[in-house]
Amino acid sequence: MIYGQIELHNVEELVSVAGRPGLLLQRVPETVRTGLTEKGQAQIRRAAAIELRFASEGDRDSVTLASYGGPSKVQVFYGDYWMEDYEIHETPQRICITRPEPMFQFAAPWSGQVPRSVFGPVWRIVVQGHEVHLVEADLDCPRLPLKHEKPQGRYLAYGTSITFGISSSSPDLSYTSQAAWRLGLDVLNLGMPGTAYCEQAIAGHIAARSDWDIASLCLSINMLNQGVPAGAFAAKAGSMLRTIASARPDKPLVCISLFPSFADLGWSWPDREVQAASHEYRQALEEAANESGFPNVHYIDGRELLDDWRGLSHDLLHPANHGMIQIGERLAAFMRPLLADHGHGNN
Repeated sequence: MIYGQIELHNVEELVSVAGRPGLLLQRVPETVRTGLTEKGQAQIRRAAAIELRFASEGDRDSVTLASYGGPSKVQVFYGDYWMEDYEIHETPQRICITRPEPMFQFAAPWSGQVPRSVFGPVWRIVVQGHEVHLVEADLDCPRLPLKHEKPQGRYLAYGTSITFGISSSSPDLSYTSQAAWRLGLDVLNLGMPGTAYCEQAIAGHIAARSDWDIASLCLSINMLNQGVPAGAFAAKAGSMLRTIASARPDKPLVCISLFPSFADLGWSWPDREVQAASHEYRQALEEAANESGFPNVHYIDGRELLDDWRGLSHDLLHPANHGMIQIGERLAAFMRPLLADHGHGNN
């Protein structure tokens, strides 16, 4: 999405919210959001792998952001290279773009020799957390990123808070960002904390999009943890993957089953009535993928991506940084040949 001379990555709509300055950076169109559950409508408004991108030769660029519902994390990159972290809150905060010493990235004779693999000399402000509003952009002679200054392919990820990256300490450490980084892809993160219910609204939205090259569906600890029986899960997950696979038969679709968690120990979240075992969910998703009839559908057991319990955080559910990195590394290795088979041999 384009806003002035800024490219808004992983933003499908800018929404005006009464009583708040600026515009909400929303990951899906409002017509899709209203088709979700009430809680899902709130969660899809949260920022995940949203980026503000522009190129500029100026020295006084800034954007002003505000976060509602809780703090959000902001990372500033110059192309592939990290520069600075921020945390933003409801009070609008100005993120100033500076050129720190040493000036290898910006000044001759060094700047032309800096290795650039995926991103060119483009400013990237990466946002993750809650409902983030773009309040103001004050840019000095900006321009939009050129096509060759960005990744040439895109990885779309749907899933729970784990996909969202809620337990990683920074946006670049979520498993989706880690996998995309290894594959040289942009990431479109549609993770929905606590609300990944394989709803038709989000399935139809993914199916209708032509801007991704490979997608993953991480399904779904939310449904297990909130009492959905295995049969009902199988029906909804199967419907979702068939909707997407049939609409985009030329694009690989990876179905990721449950990662290791407390559920594998026979435990349940306090005050929850669980109606299935984790192995039943894994079996249901594997059967749905194998019996879908679409050769572009692939299955991988979440325990193959994360096989070390130390990769989990204290709640024995959400992977922490080490777990996210392992998942991202192994998922990239699984997806690389799938991309090559579908004409993306450079990844």
